[in-house]
Amino acid sequence: MPRSPTSSEDEMAQSFSDYSDESMSGSSKEDTIYESIRVPAERPLSFMEDVQSNAVVIRVIIPDLQQTKCMRFDVESTVWAVKQRILCTLSQSLKDVLNYGLFQPANNGQDGKFLDEERLLSEYPQATSKNIPTLEFRYKSRVYKQPNVDEKQIAKL
Repeated sequence: MPRSPTSSEDEMAQSFSDYSDESMSGSSKEDTIYESIRVPAERPLSFMEDVQSNAVVIRVIIPDLQQTKCMRFDVESTVWAVKQRILCTLSQSLKDVLNYGLFQPANNGQDGKFLDEERLLSEYPQATSKNIPTLEFRYKSRVYKQPNVDEKQIAKL
């Protein structure tokens, strides 16, 4: 049996009203969900203090580019993340950048060493130079301990 033009309009109107009823109930469900996950407008002051106390400013020396940068890092970030941030700020490109690493220079009788990229920045005590912690961003190579050997004795050999 063929439908009349008016019956199809009635069906469309009915389906539209059904859709709008569903969408209203759906949007009210969404509002409830979003209200449950919204961050409160007022944050406690201690939260802001924690954010500031977790940041540290580090002087990064890049010997291959003859550059020095002071950057702020979160102490709870990994050394890998710090390395990526440094790479993003470079004005010149370096060859083989994945073999570059953060080197902590020798200080107060401790040997210099490359920082392990899987560890957190907070796990390393920061040596300060002029009251600012300093790290070098340099090509990874073996760092050998230099024994107390007289150069004159080596020359004789």
